Amino acid sequence: MEATGFPKIDCHTHIISSDIRDEYFSRTSGYAIVMQLPESIMKNPDCISTVLSDERLFLSPCIDISIPVEPQLAEIEKNIETSKTVGLKIYLSYQRGKANSPPLRPIYEFASRHRLSVTFHTGLCSLILPSDNDIEGSSAKYIAEVAEEFPDVNFIVAHMDDPRFTECIRIVSEHDNMFTDFSGAYETGTKEAADIDRAVSIFGEAICSRQGTSKKILYGTDFCPPINLAQLDEYDYTIAKIFNKEDFEDIYYKNCLRAFPRLQNYIKEVCYEDIV
Repeated sequence: MEATGFPKIDCHTHIISSDIRDEYFSRTSGYAIVMQLPESIMKNPDCISTVLSDERLFLSPCIDISIPVEPQLAEIEKNIETSKTVGLKIYLSYQRGKANSPPLRPIYEFASRHRLSVTFHTGLCSLILPSDNDIEGSSAKYIAEVAEEFPDVNFIVAHMDDPRFTECIRIVSEHDNMFTDFSGAYETGTKEAADIDRAVSIFGEAICSRQGTSKKILYGTDFCPPINLAQLDEYDYTIAKIFNKEDFEDIYYKNCLRAFPRLQNYIKEVCYEDIV
């Protein structure tokens, strides 16, 4: 339990090894969703075993959209319960494609059948990982199309469609089943990491451009020190600067339970009626 009085749920991490797990939980507590990576982007063979090693971790297996998706979905389905799967992760930008592309439709049908949420990487990519750099293809406007077609599936626009922040907030605000975060913003070497207050101002202006965004923003860090994503305090600082204290429970905890309904299978601190 955090000092806030409720546990945090980090909606976006890459706690893909025991070393990363140990470092993360030495610095913070609560829960975390682990986003598996395609092997073509970064080797992470211990991802699932790491999730299974700790009751505070949950899994969003990746879908590699550069290869056929149906066999990947069949493999995920075999272990969906035992692996504590709560969502799926698609690496747009890194891998060329749009969310509304017909070959991706089976992913959303699968998510609908299994009460899974779908997280997309959107916008700019890591400074050090290999990428197709298809920034336009990752636009939230294409995610909005599938969100309308699949209203029973929640879609998370990770990284607030960097740098299309204001447009992302507009789109997310107009769709009940869309959420976003600013995880990964403070990667070492980025302009945001070099001037956090400037970044907070930019994020805050976009977030405050619409009413009700305190119900749409998720707490996420993208934690993964091997790829220069070891920041934690920066996200607490940003949240404290942008949101009122009465919004903290939504940002840190309740919004993630709304966005990832399968988490309710594992996290029992509050009743579902308390978060809707």
